[in-house]
Amino acid sequence: MKKSWLALILIIAVIAGAFALLNYNKSRRMAELSKRSAATMEIPVVINEVGQQTLARSISINGVLQAKKQVVVLSETAGQVERLYREVGDVVYQGTPLALVDATIVSTQLETARANLENSKRDLARFKNLAQSGAATQQTVDQLTLAVEAANTNVVALQKQLNNTTVKSPQKGVVISRMVEVGSVIGGGSPTFRVADLSQMIMNVGLTEREIVQVRNGMEANIYVEALNKNFPATINNIGIAADMSGRYNVEVLIKGDTKDSELRPDLSATVSFDLPARENAVVISRNALVNGIKDPRVYLIDNAKKATSRKIAISSVEGSNVVVHSGLSVGEQIVVTGHQNLYEGAAVRIIQ
Repeated sequence: MKKSWLALILIIAVIAGAFALLNYNKSRRMAELSKRSAATMEIPVVINEVGQQTLARSISINGVLQAKKQVVVLSETAGQVERLYREVGDVVYQGTPLALVDATIVSTQLETARANLENSKRDLARFKNLAQSGAATQQTVDQLTLAVEAANTNVVALQKQLNNTTVKSPQKGVVISRMVEVGSVIGGGSPTFRVADLSQMIMNVGLTEREIVQVRNGMEANIYVEALNKNFPATINNIGIAADMSGRYNVEVLIKGDTKDSELRPDLSATVSFDLPARENAVVISRNALVNGIKDPRVYLIDNAKKATSRKIAISSVEGSNVVVHSGLSVGEQIVVTGHQNLYEGAAVRIIQ
């Protein structure tokens, strides 16, 4: 009987030991799986520390050259073009004849008006003499005086119309285009020639509101003409007051010196560039750190527990591969520059050096 009890106790002890061993092994395996799972969920990232730097900035904008003084010459009368006095490339001055419009009708009208004026003058002189002798009234003399003035006004007007049949250059320069031919019928206000003063060449470029507040008249610039493979020193000559429909402000950049005898011509493609004032203590980060791009700029920050946190920031400008942060980040914070595509709020990370 005693042996049976001892055997039973031994069996129970063996079973209890087996259960204890199984529980120990299970706990150990769970711990290892938990550790392995945690390691698997850590997302590898590359981070940078937010810092400040002095940012040298410049602007380069493409455009075309223009003459600073350039006009389209309009015809002041209607008719058929009878003669061309100048061709493209000719040098002209203020008042130089460019073309002649048919003046036959105006000339005939002017001759008739002059004849009427002479007749009115003779009638006025005769009736003045009659009025002195009492054979005519002063009222008649007054009416004839008004007739003479009206006839003279008509002569002056027709003479101006006759003068306007000769299209003249309003400024000195070079004829750079012609819009009429002999025989062309044009109306009053029709474009005939384009005349440009090539002694001053400019480029007009558009700047954003953040750029326009940082430039000033007289600021140095450079214009590069690709066709000539040359740089031309320039200066900002005029700054627009109001923005255009695209939200940009016009800036006129003038090439220095007299360019009349240079190789420069209107409509040549060129690139204007100038330096903006350096920005001190700017918070600059890599453009790669932006999660959603420029339109909705966000970054991921890493805290001391190596957890990712999303934050929206405001950007001042884009400078090549970097962006200048206006607000939303502080110096010393850690931001993710590589690996944020797989991140989410609160995600554990593994920092790769």
